[in-house]
Amino acid sequence: MLKYIVALAFGLVLMLPASAGRDRSGTTNLTLVEYSSAVLPPANYRGQWWTSPDNCQYSRAGRPGETVWYLIVNTAHSKCEARLIQRAYSDYQ
Repeated sequence: MLKYIVALAFGLVLMLPASAGRDRSGTTNLTLVEYSSAVLPPANYRGQWWTSPDNCQYSRAGRPGETVWYLIVNTAHSKCEARLIQRAYSDYQ
């Protein structure tokens, strides 16, 4: 249950206004950027939760088309990255 609450909290914090990624004319100017790493799941992985090879547990989040994995805080240890970016829009920081 706590996993779901943590994932929901991260998702709410990351919500962007509808105008994000649009220029003044209203045209979308974003591109998807793909990342790769040994700790990321395979590209065809469709699950909500991922345990990386270093035993860090993550929850899938992101805007439509994105895949960003956020650390589940209550399972974290000192070597865990706070987030893993697998695919994100060019405006993601």
